[in-house]
Amino acid sequence: MSKSGPEKEIRRRIRQEGKITFEEFMRLALYHPDGGYYSSPAPFGESGDFYTGPAVHPAFGACIANQLYSMWELLDRPSPFYAVELGAGAGILSRDLAAYVSNLPLAFQTSICYLSLDRYPTSVESSTGQRILTEGVPLRGITGCIFSNELPDAFPVHRFRMEAGRLREIYVSYNDRDGIIEVTGEPSTPDIERRLARLDWGWPDGYEGEVNLHMEPWIREIASSLDRGFVITVDYGYLSEELYSPARTMGTLQTYYKHVDGSSPYQRIGRQDLTAHVDFSQLMSDGESSGLRNVTYLNQGDYFKGLGLDAMMEGLRRLDIPLRERTSNLRAMQELADAEGFGNFKVLVQSKGIPGLSAGNLFPSKAFLEDVTPPIKADHHMSTTESTYPQSNFTLDALWPDEGKEDD
Repeated sequence: MSKSGPEKEIRRRIRQEGKITFEEFMRLALYHPDGGYYSSPAPFGESGDFYTGPAVHPAFGACIANQLYSMWELLDRPSPFYAVELGAGAGILSRDLAAYVSNLPLAFQTSICYLSLDRYPTSVESSTGQRILTEGVPLRGITGCIFSNELPDAFPVHRFRMEAGRLREIYVSYNDRDGIIEVTGEPSTPDIERRLARLDWGWPDGYEGEVNLHMEPWIREIASSLDRGFVITVDYGYLSEELYSPARTMGTLQTYYKHVDGSSPYQRIGRQDLTAHVDFSQLMSDGESSGLRNVTYLNQGDYFKGLGLDAMMEGLRRLDIPLRERTSNLRAMQELADAEGFGNFKVLVQSKGIPGLSAGNLFPSKAFLEDVTPPIKADHHMSTTESTYPQSNFTLDALWPDEGKEDD
């Protein structure tokens, strides 16, 4: 098999330089313009290598819509109210959010201005707003909310290893016998040690981990774009103490190919996803340094429940729809909150220019949630949720606690 564009470039740089950082390797594998992973037409969904929360059920977009509505009210109902999605991908979230906004007050519908930002075009048309092709956040004076789902985990990371009590960086090299190999050396930048200096190391020899140096300029640019409003970051990760726990000896780097993880990062270069967990402590600290205030940090399951997920499920149980359709939707909605999956993702909400704000202010009132409309899966959502989600987690009583058996 001929080598991909990223692999050719990686080998060329190694020949020229002797070794390259893992950050450079990961950047080329994911973002090389000629065959990088994210330049492929369909890395997401059932036919791709992984799927994200918005593809599971439109309740994801509905919960974000309810959050944006609450934020609009906290900002004294500005018009326009900008909803800026970063890393919009195929546009599933924007489609679902736009569809659900039609259930919210008309004044909000006429105020919201949706912008989808991504570095790549998509063949799927978003049903609302404007799509901007960009690698950064070229906006200024935004009043509203800037949000992302599973974006920082795709930033290229530096990797390190402890050897003889010293911090060493992991580099990527090559030899004729073994092909692409790992070697270690002095850190390529003092920023790696600076990032880790705030931790009480105590790591054993052989301990490996990752450092994401792209989050600081990313959150700084977001903060510069935002005049007044909020930032929502949804991703998988931990606070620093857990992410760099001495028990987590092999780091968090993962590969995904056809929904299976665990292969070497040096296989299928440009054809498999590479990802690492997010250090939310770093994101909070970098945000504060950039003028953002940390408002709340929650598991996605708890966050979505505060935005109406349980109420949507209860409303769905009352809908006059076929049992099979109801079951499929309820299971997909439950998947968004499951503690063993998407529900354990983390949500960080930060604010700018809103004094006196508390975490409780973010969520809609009980009266609002009593009247939420349950969204229904469409053709662009995962059709295999029922077969891929652990069946043992569900009983009929859990899905419809107040109902008996029902005929199709």
